[in-house]
Amino acid sequence: MQIVVRFRAFNAPDWFRSCEKQQVKRLKAPAFVLVVGFVFALALMQNASANLVTDGNFTGVTYSGTSPMTTLFGQFGSGYTGTTPTPTLTVSGWTTAGYNYVYAPNTADFGTTTGSNAGAPNQAAGQFNITKTVGRRVYTYGNTYLWGTNNVGGGTMAGGGSGTIDAAPGGGNFIAMDGVYEVDAVSQTITGLTVGKVYALTFSYAAAQQQSFTGATTEWVVVNFGGTFVPAVGGTAGSFTGGQTFSTGTISLPSQAFSGWYQDTVYLTATSTSETLSFLAGGTPAGEPPFSLVANVDMEMVPDFSNWLVFAGFGAACILFEIMRRRRLSKERPPAHAKLTGSFSGLSGTSLSAGTAKPAVST
Repeated sequence: MQIVVRFRAFNAPDWFRSCEKQQVKRLKAPAFVLVVGFVFALALMQNASANLVTDGNFTGVTYSGTSPMTTLFGQFGSGYTGTTPTPTLTVSGWTTAGYNYVYAPNTADFGTTTGSNAGAPNQAAGQFNITKTVGRRVYTYGNTYLWGTNNVGGGTMAGGGSGTIDAAPGGGNFIAMDGVYEVDAVSQTITGLTVGKVYALTFSYAAAQQQSFTGATTEWVVVNFGGTFVPAVGGTAGSFTGGQTFSTGTISLPSQAFSGWYQDTVYLTATSTSETLSFLAGGTPAGEPPFSLVANVDMEMVPDFSNWLVFAGFGAACILFEIMRRRRLSKERPPAHAKLTGSFSGLSGTSLSAGTAKPAVST
C-alpha cells in the first residue's frame, strides 16, 4: 500500500520548502507580466486622441435668408454686405469675412450660368451671381458655381489629384476660397491643447475656377496656427503675423478645370492651451478667379512615443526575466517534486497533515 504524505512541518527538508515557494512564484510571475501589459495598454489608450477641430467636414450649416432652400450652398461668415437684404450662411465653429463659400455634395458644378438664383439645387438667394450698380459703376460678380463636368467645364485633372468636385473626400461639405478677391482666412479657435505637444493637422485640398470665367490659374492653400491674418490693401491677398505658417504645393490649373483632391499633413506645436487655426487661399491671376478648396480637416495630438518605448522596454524585460527564471527552475527542480511516497524511517516527532494515516515505523 502506497501512502502519499505532504509535509507542512517546520522541520521539513529545505529543498521541499524551497520548492513550494518557487511554485508560488510561478503563479505570481505570469500575473505580474499580465499587469504590466495591462498598464502598457492603458498608456497607449491615453496617448490616443480625438479630432480637436469642430465640424471639420463643414456640415453644420445654418441659413438666415427668407427663401426656402433645399441642398444649399453659398458664401458663409460675415461676408460681403453689398446685397439687400444680406443673406448669411454660417458654418459651425468657423469664421470668415472673405469671398469664401461652402458647398454641399453635388452642388458646386450643377448650376447654369443665368438667373439671379440659377440652377438646381439652390444657391443661397441674393448672393454673388448678381449685377449691382453703385453710382455710375456696374459690378458683375459672375455665377458662383465652379467649373466641373456637370456644367460643361473642362473637368480635367491637373496631375495627381483624385475624385471629383461633386463630393469631398471623407464625405460632408467643402469650402472654396477665392485667392485674389476679398481674400480672408477661414479660422477656428482650437481649445484643449497642451503646451509643447505636437499635433498632426490633416486636410484635403483642391483647385478650381469660378464658373463664367476662363483662363489658366494657379492655386495653393496656406495654413497658420497661432497667428493673426492681416489683409492686404484692396483685399487681393494678405499674410499672417505670428504663429506657424505652412503652404501646400502650387497647382497649375488649365482653364475651366478641376484639379482633383490632394491630401496634406502638417505638424504643429502648441504654445498655448488655445490657438487659432486658419486656412487661406493663394492664387493667380486676378480677374480669373482661382479658388482653393479645403475639406475633411482633422487635428489630433501626436502620441508620445518616448513613453511607449519605456513601457515596451519594461514589459519586454519582465517577460525575459520570467523566461530565464523558468529555465533555471527546470534545471533545479527535484524529480519527485512535492510528493513523497513509500515508507519512512526515523520520522519520530514529524507532524503529518490532518486526516492522513500514520505510516508504520520499522524497527
